[in-house]
Amino acid sequence: MHDGRHLVFVYGTLMRGRGNHRFLAGARFLGAARAEGLALYDVTPWYPGAVREEGGCVLGELYEVDGPTLALLDRLEGNGSLYLRERVAVTLDNGEGRTAWAYLWLGRVDPAKRVPPECQPWGAGRGAAAGA
Repeated sequence: MHDGRHLVFVYGTLMRGRGNHRFLAGARFLGAARAEGLALYDVTPWYPGAVREEGGCVLGELYEVDGPTLALLDRLEGNGSLYLRERVAVTLDNGEGRTAWAYLWLGRVDPAKRVPPECQPWGAGRGAAAGA
C-alpha cells in the first residue's frame, strides 16, 4: 500500500478477542477473510502456524496497519526465525480479493495437528503467547 500503510492477514492470537490483539490497537479492521493455499496447524499449545499447502484454507481477519505497527508485528512474530512474513492472496467475506502480508510458520508441522476450516478461526480462549 502507499503512504506507509500495509495489509496484514492474521489467523491466531492477533485476532479480535485473543491475547495479542492489543498489538493491533491502532490498526483498521477490514473484515473477516480467508487465505486459500494455506493450511493451519496447532504448532504449540499456545499459538497456531500457517504453512503453504495446496488445497488448504485458513480463516482469519484482515487489517490495515502503519509501518511502525508492521515492524512491531515482525518482532512479535519472530520474523525470520519463528515465522516469515510473506505476501498471500486473501478474500474478504464480501468477495473482494486483496494481497496481504501473513506470517507463515517456519518450523515443522505435525499432520495430526492440522486445523480444518470447519474448526476455524483458530482457538477462541486459547493462549496469548506469540503467533499470527
